[in-house]
Amino acid sequence: PLKPTLENFCAVFANNGIVKAFFVSVGRTVVGTVLHLTVTSLAAYSLSKSTLIGKKQILIYFLIPMYFSGGLLPYYVLITKLHLINNYLVYILPMLFSGFHMLIMKSFFEEIPSGLEESARIDGASDFKIFCKIVIPNSKPIIATIGLFIGVSQWNEWFDAFLFINKGTMYPLQTILQKLILESQTNSILDIMKKMQQNTSVTSEALKMATVIVATVPIVIVYPFLQKYFVKGMLLGAVKE
Repeated sequence: PLKPTLENFCAVFANNGIVKAFFVSVGRTVVGTVLHLTVTSLAAYSLSKSTLIGKKQILIYFLIPMYFSGGLLPYYVLITKLHLINNYLVYILPMLFSGFHMLIMKSFFEEIPSGLEESARIDGASDFKIFCKIVIPNSKPIIATIGLFIGVSQWNEWFDAFLFINKGTMYPLQTILQKLILESQTNSILDIMKKMQQNTSVTSEALKMATVIVATVPIVIVYPFLQKYFVKGMLLGAVKE
């Protein structure tokens, strides 16, 4: 290009469908990540206790789906029976829990010195209070790691909307991007730009690349804020000799 221009990005944001899809992606990423961490961490904390009755059987129950899948057709039938077709909950509920993430967090929780919890119990703390005040503050590295994993998965997911959503206003950004790559919506957006101004240098390829940037930059920006937790010690300053 002879001149730098933001015309391509103007074309992207001139489309209301892309703007709505952006907020759908942000919403599913934030809500889905928070709820996933909540459910998975609570399950991991429970299973990290040797006193839990039926612990071995519960672990086996969670391990089986990690190796054997029911398949796409039974999954579609299940989503239909739960009335999640054209429902925003289809973005949240299927990704609410992960057995793999639970095992990682469980192993991390088991490494926390039992003395911290015992001292809290002496002070009268309940299990839930110990989880919130002792376990979670000392588990920031693993929570940040799992949070980043599920956050990126939520942000990049497009196949669930492709299968279960028939309303264009409910599509996440990645589904819109996938349709743009297949050139199903490129021409309509270019028509909008031509109505805005007669002379436009926007091409279908430039429009796709601009949409890729819009879909990539937000999740890239989040990473530096979580990176610091990857290098911190698990119990930095918590236990002293």
